[in-house]
Amino acid sequence: MSRFSPILRLVRVVTATSRKNKELPKCYNLQVSCRVKPNASGDREGIIAVGAEKVDVCCAAVPRNGEANAAVSRVFAQVFNVAKSDVGVVHGLKSRDKVLCIADMNIGTQSEEEFLQTARQQLEDAITKK
Repeated sequence: MSRFSPILRLVRVVTATSRKNKELPKCYNLQVSCRVKPNASGDREGIIAVGAEKVDVCCAAVPRNGEANAAVSRVFAQVFNVAKSDVGVVHGLKSRDKVLCIADMNIGTQSEEEFLQTARQQLEDAITKK
């Protein structure tokens, strides 16, 4: 876990290496700890706060049949500009406290710490104004 931001965690994706191509892109899964507030009004939907422990997210969906989980996945897909299918709940399916995983994030030439700082800044920039 990063010492900079405990709400974010990078998990390295292990890929098969080829003898011909030794320079593979650095691919990671980004895990985000969040607290979901379902049944919010539609204009409040989105990230409302980025704290030291959790990202607070409001969604208009009801917490029934995975509707709120899908809504939260959509919010994070928009923030990180990835496909909705790349975002999923890995912990807390029936809880307000969840861990979401954003799959196959290519960090390019950035170090892990730099990427986590950039990701945290993206979350802070996405906070909805009341």
